[in-house]
Amino acid sequence: MAGRIIWRLIRGATFVALLGVAGCLQNDGVGSSLLASIQGKLSANYDPEDYDGPPLGQLPSYHRGDAYTYSSGRTETIQDILDDRIVWRNDLEASFERYPNFIFPSVNTKTDRGEVARNFDVPADTLWPLIPGTRRQFKSEVRVKLDGQNGERLFYREWICTVIGKSVVEVQFGKFDSVEIACDRYSRGKWREKRVWYYVPEIGHYVRRVDQAPGRDTRDTELVSIQQGLDGLSRDVKRALYDLEQQTLERMPSGKAANWRSNEGGLAVTMVVTRTLKTEAGQFCRTFRQTISGDSGDRLVPGLACRTWNGRWVRL
Repeated sequence: MAGRIIWRLIRGATFVALLGVAGCLQNDGVGSSLLASIQGKLSANYDPEDYDGPPLGQLPSYHRGDAYTYSSGRTETIQDILDDRIVWRNDLEASFERYPNFIFPSVNTKTDRGEVARNFDVPADTLWPLIPGTRRQFKSEVRVKLDGQNGERLFYREWICTVIGKSVVEVQFGKFDSVEIACDRYSRGKWREKRVWYYVPEIGHYVRRVDQAPGRDTRDTELVSIQQGLDGLSRDVKRALYDLEQQTLERMPSGKAANWRSNEGGLAVTMVVTRTLKTEAGQFCRTFRQTISGDSGDRLVPGLACRTWNGRWVRL
């Protein structure tokens, strides 16, 4: 509360200093537009008026069974897709529900220690589609209930998120055109944390996230690989896709495309190796881009795979 009062006082002092200028110009109409512009830029919620280009990205669309592996060693797999939420499970056997809008923390998280539930005071698609300069403020109510304890703990958080704009980002499996999104979290009027995402529209997910907080080391986490879900595909199709991946990684030179299409023509896959690496232990690894075309459109699935001792390639 004290932090919000101080912020109001700061904003009030700023506008007092500007009153003289606004008063001199208010009769010719220029002062009013200047004041309105300044007010908009000082507001926590802001829509850029001078941007007339297309959005830089639409709300992500996810697929059941897809698994995302990060440089931290964590893997998150999509268990189910609900009306407005995605149900995930990580390799620590924790399950959580999250909006497709990844700037929001998880809505519900369940572990062997208890449960965390969050409510937000803005729509689930806040900030989308992505327009450079757009800024939004929202609040969350966090309820924590630990197993074996009576009652629950209640917290409140405030977030201010901004679409920074276009950014080229390079991660382990390639270089991409991304959209940079930054969010600052506050608690009791104090800045607590900053998160920056680098979202790649053609992938439909972020490939890098940077977390900063007072007194902590910066955490820089990259997306290492995506393993697409194969639910609903026949055994023959699954085998064909596996063979395509193994043969491409084993034999195909970098930059040359390998193609596969189902007999029915409803599914097509193009795979291109982008780089070949060799670890200090002598193990070969390759980065690749896999484009999957189906009834729901095209999607890019990049990744990094390494050759095991028995000659098989395994995505990391």
